Amino acid sequence: MSDNDQSSNVLAGIVNTKSWLTGKWSPTLSDYLRHRRESRGRNRRSILTVVVQALTRYVLVIAGFIGVGFTKLSERSLNHDLDKKIGELEHARGRDIEALRADLAHLQDRSRRANELEFDALTKVWHSFVDAWLKTQRAIVEFTSFPDLDSLYQDDLVTFLDSTELSDSQRTQVLDAENKNEMYSKILRLRTNNAAAAAIYDGRQVLRTNGIFVSASTVKSFKDAFDKLSDAQVERYKEFQHGRSSGYEKCCQVLDTSGTGMLADLETLVRTTIKRE
Repeated sequence: MSDNDQSSNVLAGIVNTKSWLTGKWSPTLSDYLRHRRESRGRNRRSILTVVVQALTRYVLVIAGFIGVGFTKLSERSLNHDLDKKIGELEHARGRDIEALRADLAHLQDRSRRANELEFDALTKVWHSFVDAWLKTQRAIVEFTSFPDLDSLYQDDLVTFLDSTELSDSQRTQVLDAENKNEMYSKILRLRTNNAAAAAIYDGRQVLRTNGIFVSASTVKSFKDAFDKLSDAQVERYKEFQHGRSSGYEKCCQVLDTSGTGMLADLETLVRTTIKRE
């Protein structure tokens, strides 16, 4: 037992003896000492509680700082990854946009070139058809005007024939003919018919070589029109060969005096195709 405990026991005995002699009860020293020990225990627990709370706050503060730092680090890393992804997407999108621009420019160039080819081809086909149509009209009508060759002097007849487009052999035929007017007329009819046939043939060739650049419907319209011209020309040639007419059905399909016939329909088609109207 320590000296403090011994002193405490002595004081406790004195206090108890005094209380017994006087007959009055008062708190004993042991009660005081016990109360003191309990107070010290409570103080220790309070101090421990305060220390624990302080340590807890400190740990929480440190954890908070660590969490904030980790959050910022994670956010910085996430932002870096996002920026990297965005950059990659923008780069890929830029390549796609450039590829689309190149394709669009290529298509625009092809479209422009196709329009130019179509315009040029349709122009050639139209010119060739109009030429064939006019020559076929001339072969159908067969209108000619010339002087009375039988009444001309030989020198005047030669001079007149030299001014025409007749070949040397055809001029000789007229000069040697008994009926010079009839011979000259027959030669002119044959020449106009042959000119119509040649123009129709040339027009079909132009359509065949240039039709690839225009629509199929336009090609069919011109093909049908050339077929009608050819039928009319053949009809007139048969009449010339046999000396009699088998009818003018095909020729009437070609002749246009109202302005609403085959030529007018094709003119409307061409104007619509080249967007002139």
